Amino acid sequence: MSTKDWRFTVVDRLRERVAEQRRAEARRFLEDDLRAMWREACTGVGLCHFIQIASGTTVRTPRFGGLRAGTDLTFSTELLPGQEPEDLREHATRLAHTLGAHGLRVEPLAGRWVRIVLLRSDPLTARVPLPACPLAHGAGRLLLGRAEDGSALTHRLTDAAHLAVQGQNGSGKSVFTYGLLAQLAAAPDVLITGSDITGLVLGRAFTGTAHREYQAVGTKDLVEHAAMLDRLVAEMDHRLDTMPPRQDSITPTITTPTVLAVLEEFPGLLRAAQAKDKKLAERITSTVLRLVSEGRKAAFRVLMLAQRFEANAVGGGYARDQFALRLSFRVPADSLVMLHGDDARHLGPQHANAAPGIAYLSGPGRDCVRLRAPYLGGYGEFCDRIARDGRRPTGETWADWTAA
Repeated sequence: MSTKDWRFTVVDRLRERVAEQRRAEARRFLEDDLRAMWREACTGVGLCHFIQIASGTTVRTPRFGGLRAGTDLTFSTELLPGQEPEDLREHATRLAHTLGAHGLRVEPLAGRWVRIVLLRSDPLTARVPLPACPLAHGAGRLLLGRAEDGSALTHRLTDAAHLAVQGQNGSGKSVFTYGLLAQLAAAPDVLITGSDITGLVLGRAFTGTAHREYQAVGTKDLVEHAAMLDRLVAEMDHRLDTMPPRQDSITPTITTPTVLAVLEEFPGLLRAAQAKDKKLAERITSTVLRLVSEGRKAAFRVLMLAQRFEANAVGGGYARDQFALRLSFRVPADSLVMLHGDDARHLGPQHANAAPGIAYLSGPGRDCVRLRAPYLGGYGEFCDRIARDGRRPTGETWADWTAA
């Protein structure tokens, strides 16, 4: 190595060391600033203990731990005795704004320690892509959307919950359903069936798949819809009658799949049936009531979609109460309360003007949270996904189907 090259090597090392020292110093300054702001933020929202000592009153706040810098600023904190992670989540927006972030996510670590992730932007503004590959089985995790704290919200179809989805025209209800069905279409232990008077969610998109035979679409033959629902109830009864001893529920398999009964615009189906024959409407209502009340143990799940979940529009208040997992896209405030209860009342004014794709979700073990639904593209992309991934009647692959 020449003297000139040696000198350059030494200078480069010195520069690198100086830069590293400056980064470490900047990190210490940032950590000190965050520690002070965290203390002020917790005091401001009341997440603190006031302790009387001889010299006066001192304020104790959740202890700031170590800082970890990355795509998002992350630090750990130790909760005070008696506090839970939910206490921080309740004040997440105000805490985040005090710290100069848009929002924050709280992740439990161990004991009283939690991780705080500061979000630099609103997770609800960015598009949520749909997974490229469909689920391999019905027990896989369906992506429902991304929450305000940036976390992914998922659901297993095999969980004991019927799903209710409401929303005005253009609010994103149908696009959400496209994404949901696209994720399930290839699962060998799932059968997508049901009734769709529009013929867009079910019907033509599923032509050539194993699911199409069990779907009734359009309004030309409303008796077909009633017959299809009767067929589902008959299968449910058969499963319940032949359930093995010492077992109170069906375990889904390829030969006994989870049946997802999709009821697209169900209030419209009831109105059309009532206009034609009241007895036909009663027949449809009766079969749907049986599916939502008895289908859980027989591996039946109902996905009902409506613009508004009024009791008289969906088969009565009893039927509505059977839907444990509930999503509301843009709806008036009273419609939000109607489906999610009084806990959602304060959310009504804001959600009445929500952008397409933004929904409120509530369910077993879940508080009412906002999410952005996944987007797979337009209706043509949905049709392409079903054509590509949809399970075939004889089990052949997409390549076998196209070759034929």
